Amino acid sequence: MIPPAATASERPHPFLVGGIAFIGAAGFGVIVVLARLSYDWGVNPPTLLFLRAVTFWVGLALILRALGRPIALPPSDRYASLGIGVLLAAETLCAYSAIIYIPVSLSVLLLYTYPLFVALGMRLLGRERLTPVKLAALLTAFAGLALSLGASVGSLDPRGIALGLVSGIGLATVVIASGQVLSRVDSRRVALHVTFSGSLTYAAVLALTGGLALPTGGEGWLLLAAIPAVYLVAELCFFTAIGLLGPSRMAMVGNLEPVTAILFAGLLLAEALTPLRLVGAALVIGAVLAMQVVGRARGA
Repeated sequence: MIPPAATASERPHPFLVGGIAFIGAAGFGVIVVLARLSYDWGVNPPTLLFLRAVTFWVGLALILRALGRPIALPPSDRYASLGIGVLLAAETLCAYSAIIYIPVSLSVLLLYTYPLFVALGMRLLGRERLTPVKLAALLTAFAGLALSLGASVGSLDPRGIALGLVSGIGLATVVIASGQVLSRVDSRRVALHVTFSGSLTYAAVLALTGGLALPTGGEGWLLLAAIPAVYLVAELCFFTAIGLLGPSRMAMVGNLEPVTAILFAGLLLAEALTPLRLVGAALVIGAVLAMQVVGRARGA
């Protein structure tokens, strides 16, 4: 993986960059479905996220040591990364708690509003213009989201909807903040510090809620072992792709995440993918993809 500070001539081939983003986005889509399956075996969100974060932190630290890479960050970047870790932990707890109350496919669509909030946030910060095309895409995406939610609104738990929306806003904040730090330092060191403070956050939640909730059967243990492994790969790809593509582009490349999650939710969780819900999902994903295409065309 290439540090984000590399010059244009040093950066990898666009297909390699796309592959890194692809793996990161698809990996997160698969993980959320595996997480929902693990809940049926007695695991709860804080337990899953704590074990996942600790496994990732240890694995990444060993990788950096084996490669002879430095781990420490300059003080300003260190504290920023630790703060981002707390935000990411809170956002992830919301996202993984939402799937307790509402279907995975809908919770993922709510989380997937984060590219829209990234665009709004970048506009408010004065870093990017909110063009008419972007505004139209935002309105279309929210219309698609309303359509998807409206397909089964009578049976939806408001707690799940609220948690899903908060997770989307939280992830947008993390993406924007991470882009600033990753413009200066190696994405792997940032991920290490982010995960360290995230692990402490999950540990604090566990201490307040009664400790670890471990699986009650063999399949649950297999799921609990598989999730950290997939997460290790997905997280490394996610942070590396932000550094290579920038916050806005990475947010758009994440189109594959909800597609993967929705498809696997239908296959593994037998969630009903009604025509109305699929149309709404297509509007959300299509609007975000249109923003990506227009943004790349303007850049070219």
